[in-house]
Amino acid sequence: MLSHIQSLKEQELETKKQKQKNMRLARLLMVATLVGLSLFSLLTIISTIEPKDTAEAKGIVPKEIVPQKTVEKDSWELILVNSQHVLSMDFTVDLIKFGNTRVDCRISEPLRKMIDAAKDEGINISVCSGYRSVSEQNALYNAKCLFYVSQGYSEEASKILASQYIQKGGASEHHTGLAVDLLTDGAADLDESFAETPAYAWLKENAAKYGFIERYPKGKDQFTGILWEPWHYRYVGESNAEEIVSKNLCLEEYLQDIDGEP
Repeated sequence: MLSHIQSLKEQELETKKQKQKNMRLARLLMVATLVGLSLFSLLTIISTIEPKDTAEAKGIVPKEIVPQKTVEKDSWELILVNSQHVLSMDFTVDLIKFGNTRVDCRISEPLRKMIDAAKDEGINISVCSGYRSVSEQNALYNAKCLFYVSQGYSEEASKILASQYIQKGGASEHHTGLAVDLLTDGAADLDESFAETPAYAWLKENAAKYGFIERYPKGKDQFTGILWEPWHYRYVGESNAEEIVSKNLCLEEYLQDIDGEP
């Protein structure tokens, strides 16, 4: 009888030990699981942190991406007229009187603002020539040819010399109404003396703000086909003018820069 009771006690003790063992194993599994989850969370957080040598860590703020301005090459402001690009016979323009001449009505306001701004700074600028018809242009061209003939040049040589400053009818920017010849104090004639005046210096600094460029800059005749005319200005629009001036281009170069060939 005692041996049987002793046996039951031993079984009960063994069962209690097994339960305690199982409970310890359960606790270990729980701790391991929690450690694993914590480690996984830590790794996840670490993976989202950029290395210290990234632009942000260095204090470098990425520049804002600004879309490039789309230039409409075929817009009225950028119409190209020269000996290689003659205006069509049906070309027309809405003109408005400006002083003693006429200009494209769309450039009247910026032209007036430019002249007024110069006047506010004590600089007098006047427009002596704007729009010219084909017949008027041909008359000027023929007169220039006759001048060189009178100087002893051959007829062919006279035409070449005349075309360095004056184009035949249809090939002149003056047909567009977008070009003007300017005069100022101390430069009563259309010659290079205009470049020695305060007006020219002011225009070099400010004309682009009003959409105008010096159409035939010095040293650009290989592109324009026209020798330096510091008095001749052309409206191309403010953004185009500022781009042309900032890059030291003439209109032909600017148009070529847009898509490869004017």
